Amino acid sequence: MKKFTVTILFSVVLLSSCSHYYYVADTQNVPLFKEKDQYRLSGTFGFGDESNCIEAQAAYAISDKIGVLANFMSAWGGDVSDKDYGRGTCLDGGIGYFKPIKDYGVFEIYGGFGGSSQHHEYSGPHYDSFTGTISTEYEGSSDLAFFKLFIQPSFGVTYSVFDFIASARFSSLSFMSVENNIYGNTYLYDDLNSISNNGQFFLEPAATLRGGWEKIKVQAQISYIWHLNDRDLDIGEATHFSIGLVFTLAKKSVKATP
Repeated sequence: MKKFTVTILFSVVLLSSCSHYYYVADTQNVPLFKEKDQYRLSGTFGFGDESNCIEAQAAYAISDKIGVLANFMSAWGGDVSDKDYGRGTCLDGGIGYFKPIKDYGVFEIYGGFGGSSQHHEYSGPHYDSFTGTISTEYEGSSDLAFFKLFIQPSFGVTYSVFDFIASARFSSLSFMSVENNIYGNTYLYDDLNSISNNGQFFLEPAATLRGGWEKIKVQAQISYIWHLNDRDLDIGEATHFSIGLVFTLAKKSVKATP
């Protein structure tokens, strides 16, 4: 009975510890341009099951068919006081093609590259068989960075007060400069070594809703992340939500009423 009780207690402690994700997808930048010299600027707060982040995005239509974009994210999660947390920044940019379809539709596809740098600290439950107690012990740290390539097609409908966009991003991550200083937890140690030896690929469908006025809208987005390599290697946060404001500037306003 004692052994059974200890097993249950250990499972509860283990499940309550921080999950370390090495890829937290940023909000997908979907500008839905319709003409040259339009600008989109946004600021959002994002979150998932373990992370929180702040994000800033910008996009500009350099011609009537070509746009450029840039994204920045600072993310964090876990418990700093317990030395079981992760934090990092991500910066990426791209260029793409957009095409208005009739009065309200827009198709666009962007591709680009970027990178992330991260720092992680690890602590976990350890069972002392001599005393029969469970305590939290420090298990080390890691510092890593990855290089990212992405391609992102999307289709949306845009009105003066309402936008809806469906998008899907394909991301390829190459981890580099991995300093694996984890000890006392072979599972975490082996996972980190595994991702540093192979490229990681993700498919990320997303839905975006914007509503408000022509030049300022509230934006909400949800995206889901499929790890295409090894489903058992849990390195990416599966769901990402974000909410914030999007500002639209243009030399000429694009008038569209539903």
